[in-house]
Amino acid sequence: MPAPHPKISLADKLEVTRFLSGAGADITELNTVRKHLSRVKGGGLLMACQAAELITLVLSDVLGDPLDLIASGPTVIDSSTPDQALEVLEAYDLKKCLPESVYEALRSEMDSASREPQLHAEAAEVCRHTTLVIGNNAVAVDEAGIVAERRGYNHVMQSARQCEGSAEDVGRRLAEMAIHMLRAEQATHHNDCLITGGEPVVKLAPEAIRGLGGRNQQLILSAYQTLLASDLSEQEWQGLCLLSGGTDGEDGPTDAAGAILDNEVHQNARRQQLNPEEYLQRNDAYHFFEQTGGLLITGPTGTNVCDVRVVVVTPMT
Repeated sequence: MPAPHPKISLADKLEVTRFLSGAGADITELNTVRKHLSRVKGGGLLMACQAAELITLVLSDVLGDPLDLIASGPTVIDSSTPDQALEVLEAYDLKKCLPESVYEALRSEMDSASREPQLHAEAAEVCRHTTLVIGNNAVAVDEAGIVAERRGYNHVMQSARQCEGSAEDVGRRLAEMAIHMLRAEQATHHNDCLITGGEPVVKLAPEAIRGLGGRNQQLILSAYQTLLASDLSEQEWQGLCLLSGGTDGEDGPTDAAGAILDNEVHQNARRQQLNPEEYLQRNDAYHFFEQTGGLLITGPTGTNVCDVRVVVVTPMT
């Protein structure tokens, strides 16, 4: 499945993927490039299929479920072009750090597309093909909502349909919503639960100072920073819990799915005089939550439908 374009090596392709991920590229940008650096993705498997009919069952890890982007669309006619992939590379690789062979491969694809613009459309007629989405982020959020209702929570659910921006921004917004929930009229708002889904991005700190973490840990640490600035009372801290985790059980290059923030984590951080800003700046949220007991460790789940966040508020009386 990761077979690279004939003009590049697998190492070249891996370097591009790591570079774009670290630079903050979203999944649309990342997979637009990967499709055009692959022999299989971007409809490559569809073009090679000799069966009478091809059926693809999809667990979507891309917000909005664009079929040509999920897993870089190996069985879907590609809607992107080589020049769009080249534009993504040029936007992030300002210092031209990536191998020249990668640029040459995309230019050769552009030349081929200009000479044979109908090639893909004609090849796609070789077999009938059907693609069905059988699971996605919205399903995960809905299922979490069912559990929340079963446990007696008033719940609100929201699943993002497109890239949400930076994990830090999403964390700040989540904290602001948590504060609003905490300070709402308790006569009508009690045992409230907010469930959101999505997949933000993280721009990595320079390698010389970079720590360990993932987007969900970074998100919760950013939320914690916002909550600290909001001067919550001891009573408010006791009635609040936030969680963010990857549905695959992994968050970045760590053994954690994400992180949890509650009063116990807050008290541990305060007792150790940990400064979340320092850990945020060097992408070191893992070690922050490792010291405070906030790591969410589930092990691999066997699926991947982006991330799920949960805010639970139980006002203390």
